[in-house]
This record gives sequence, C-alpha cells and structure tokens, in this order.
Amino acid sequence: GGFGIVYKGVMPSGEHVAVKRLPAMSRGSSHDHGFNAEIQTLGRIRHRHIVRLLGFCSNHETNLLVYEYMPNGSLGEMLHGKKGGHLHWDTRYKIAVEAAKGLCYLHHDCSPLILHRDVKSNNILLDSNFEAHVADFGSPSS
Repeated sequence: GGFGIVYKGVMPSGEHVAVKRLPAMSRGSSHDHGFNAEIQTLGRIRHRHIVRLLGFCSNHETNLLVYEYMPNGSLGEMLHGKKGGHLHWDTRYKIAVEAAKGLCYLHHDCSPLILHRDVKSNNILLDSNFEAHVADFGSPSS
C-alpha cells in the first residue's frame, strides 16, 4: 500500500486475508496515514468492485486493516511487474470497465459522495478471476 506494509494472513476458518499495517499516530500528531478514512469509507459501503474491509484493530503501536485477499495482486503489478504484460486485451478491457463501475459507484451513488483521490493501477486489485476491486481510500500517495 501507499502507507504501510500489506501481509497475507489466514483466518481460523482457512480464509485468506490481506492485513495492512499502518503506523500508529505519534503523540501530538493528527496524521493517521489514512486509517480513519479507510474505516469510515469502507466500513459503510458494499459494492462488487470495491475491496471489502473485513475488520480492523488499533492500539498505541500500530493500526491494522483486514481486507479480502486478492490473489492476483494489483493491476500495476500485472502490467509492469515481473509478471507484467501478460494480460490479454479482452481481460484488460474487462478490468477497466469493472474499475470504472466501482469508481462510478463512489462518485455518483454513495451518500455522501466519495472522491477516491488516488486512482492508479496499483490501487486496482485483482481477485482470482481477474475481477477488478478499487482499493486505498486513504491519503493520496505517490
């Protein structure tokens, strides 16, 4: 993620999850690295093309966000990483349409409306069927 490290975890049920670890706020700081934004936003929305927040944990040392696991990683990794360039054009088109549906939901159908602020290929995650899920609603990053 833009801030923090993402780990793969396994729940007692055997379900795979992604756990994003964000730094805790330091004393006197008002910057939470997008933790509250993610909870506020993803905690109340459900859409097929928006990554699902399953839970969170917070203490004075760290903040953890638990998401559904996306086994095919990000679109950015798929296009530009070690596995890069091996997506057929019909799959690329499908991913673009699905990401657009997720963003359209955020920008037009949520109440209040949500502006993503950091749309990029690394924030489009791909499930086992290469279905797109828009992610990272916190602070914009590079």
